[in-house]
Amino acid sequence: MAQTTIGLMLLVGSGLLIHSFVRVLQVDPGFDAKHLFTARVRVSWDRYSHDQHFRFYEQLLPTLSAIPGVQAASAGWPLPLSSSHATISVGIEGRPMAPGDLPSETIAVVMPGFFETLRIPLLSGRTFTNHDGLQGTPVAIINQAFAKKYFPGQNPIGLHIQPAFGDDSRFDHSKREIVGVVGDVKRAGLTADADPEYYLPLAQALISDPYLTIRTNRDPASIESAVRAAVHRMDKSAPVYQVQTMEDYVSQSEAQPRFQTVLLSCFAGIALLLSAIGLYGLLSYIVTQRTFEIGLRMAIGAQRSDVMRMILRRGLRLTLTGLVVGVAASALLTNFLSRMLYGVKPLDPLTFATVSIVLLAVSAVASFLPAWRASRLEPMKTLRDQ
Repeated sequence: MAQTTIGLMLLVGSGLLIHSFVRVLQVDPGFDAKHLFTARVRVSWDRYSHDQHFRFYEQLLPTLSAIPGVQAASAGWPLPLSSSHATISVGIEGRPMAPGDLPSETIAVVMPGFFETLRIPLLSGRTFTNHDGLQGTPVAIINQAFAKKYFPGQNPIGLHIQPAFGDDSRFDHSKREIVGVVGDVKRAGLTADADPEYYLPLAQALISDPYLTIRTNRDPASIESAVRAAVHRMDKSAPVYQVQTMEDYVSQSEAQPRFQTVLLSCFAGIALLLSAIGLYGLLSYIVTQRTFEIGLRMAIGAQRSDVMRMILRRGLRLTLTGLVVGVAASALLTNFLSRMLYGVKPLDPLTFATVSIVLLAVSAVASFLPAWRASRLEPMKTLRDQ
């Protein structure tokens, strides 16, 4: 009974984590990670001015787009599901606040074609173009979460936000017209909610070492050497680093729930096996101890099916008692798993029912073997031997 109780508790935990992990695998990250190559290029600030930095990437992207198999190329920072992240205070049109009270939201800086390359959906307005350059009108794009938080029930296109970053007069608190709204992407992880976020053109808010994003129609890893060659043709001293595919980033985000699921599933499998072995051993011992009684029952008319039912009842009674205690204990302890679950309630009835049926079926098999052996006893031989 104790083994059954512990086994059920571990199986319930494992079942909840498996159910949760399946939900994680079904999460839409907000972009298409397939066939997407990423890397970073470090351009020296000692050798390149601000404008030359932007020109370097502006000239590099057409070269990357010309690589065989490349469908689109762009650059931006931060990359979804990467460790890069930044929040900057931002003023909202129609919501005057003191500088110290301004809300801070996630900022991203991207080049034209970034949303198209990652296949982040455009919900309204437009994306950045080459006209949103160094001398262009200050503009911004916001995500859906930003629009819902600050412009509920409004069309944000044409309204303004005012990022409070930098001391450079070129970027000092410029009001920026919202020209587009894009879909939300997962930043912190697949199970984390998408935060409000606003995007600025790289030409108007240059940061160092943006991520190159290159969509291909083949294995992304196959273009790495061509990308390095294209960069080194422009600047031999510029290192290419942090080379990964977007599927790698997605896989890394799935690593923790995958590890938790596998670990607890292993313990649950061991517990299930021990429970079955324990029940089998107990019933085998009972059959051995009651051999004379069973032979006597059969000698005075008991049928083999009656003997089987007697042993099976004993085994299933022990199992059902363990199940009842295990379900009650699991209902109390699964709350400790709530932080590890995604899209699944700790008291998920489907998981509890499925696990109980599995454990009951395994116990029935473990009980059947000693019961079948007991029913095969020869009454007369058994009585003579005893």
